[in-house]
Amino acid sequence: MSTTEAEKQQKAANLQNQYNQFQEIISELESQLISITSKIEEHLIVDKTLNETPKETRENRKCFKMVGGVLVNKTVDEVIAILKEELSALVKEKNQLEELLIKSRKEREEWMKNNNVKIVRQN
Repeated sequence: MSTTEAEKQQKAANLQNQYNQFQEIISELESQLISITSKIEEHLIVDKTLNETPKETRENRKCFKMVGGVLVNKTVDEVIAILKEELSALVKEKNQLEELLIKSRKEREEWMKNNNVKIVRQN
């Protein structure tokens, strides 16, 4: 095997490793995004259910919320306020993840273009 052949194989292996790293990052971001989207949906369901309770009947009504694995006794209005704060934080985090995912995909595409990398599928 000539030196140039070995160099070509080494370059191909390096490009494959870099591509795999991009794919791992993108897959992890997508997974985090799915998880946060699910949490947002859960928060919205609970918030909707609690807000459907008439104000006069929920005034001193007990409500339980899981905090760090511990069930905590709160009022319905306290839980609604907590849910709004958490929902706001989750939406902010989701937006940041979406931006990071878009940025990572653009970086991968730019890297592929600069290195003349083409995707080859094997059956």
